[in-house]
Amino acid sequence: MKSTLHKLTPNLPVKHWWIIEPVAQAIQMAAELSVHDTLAFASVQAKSPIAHLDSCQAITSFVQHVNRHRDITGLPGIPEQKLSPHMFRRTMAMLTRDFPGSEIAVGMQLKHAATRALANTTTQGYTEPSPAWASHLTTAISERRFEQLKELFDANGRGENIGYGPGADQLRGAFATVRTQAEHLRANQKAQRGDLRVEYGLLRQVHLTVRFGKLNHCTMDEANPVGAKCLEDAVVPEGHQGPLIDRCQPARCARSIIAPAHLPIWTAERASIKDLLATPKLPANRRKQLVEQLDEVERVLRRTTS
Repeated sequence: MKSTLHKLTPNLPVKHWWIIEPVAQAIQMAAELSVHDTLAFASVQAKSPIAHLDSCQAITSFVQHVNRHRDITGLPGIPEQKLSPHMFRRTMAMLTRDFPGSEIAVGMQLKHAATRALANTTTQGYTEPSPAWASHLTTAISERRFEQLKELFDANGRGENIGYGPGADQLRGAFATVRTQAEHLRANQKAQRGDLRVEYGLLRQVHLTVRFGKLNHCTMDEANPVGAKCLEDAVVPEGHQGPLIDRCQPARCARSIIAPAHLPIWTAERASIKDLLATPKLPANRRKQLVEQLDEVERVLRRTTS
């Protein structure tokens, strides 16, 4: 497909695209529905005399609907601000940027097709950090992580078990240090007694990185990655920071935390593997693979009883 970009580009650059059949059908439909005589993708103005769907207005109406019925749904409020479909598409691409195979996945989601999956520079462009998004995205992710860290801190303060393994011990030590510092400030009348904001303020200052996951949490520090099993004998891609998620070994890593919320998943996995091992006439290579998987699961669960 050959197209000319008109939006905000006075030099009208021409691009050629390799497209797949569903995209061709979508373009044909867009051309038929377009309010413009020659452009398939033209702006739909509110002053248009014909009935139309304003995507930005549809998103705004959805946000207002959710906020209006929070007392019924119990959902958190959505900040009301200018939103557009393009912003969601770009944010989704940036969020998936650091995951294994993300470039292929994002390319499929955005319907970008090329002779080679990694040859599509358009997909790469979407996943590149953008000044317009990066600051807000980083702040939002950091704040959510801190909220989860506070939840662990509060649970630890109530005497609840926050997890198993060396990573959990590291967390408990950091939390104890924060409480000691807070008590010192109170003893010197530099902070009010009973004010949790003192602890939260100190907790925010602690150099502690926690990545929260469905199967385990990771406390790997980029500045001191000692003990991170995923980095052992690994070729780290240029510019990559943090753990290599696809090489994570929850049962063996000194940076791993198995939280109580993770246990039902690991217990169910053990039961599932045992059911598969009971299958009659199971091929030898498949049985060996399942035994190895079961051994790793048992390693994880043994951590929770030691």
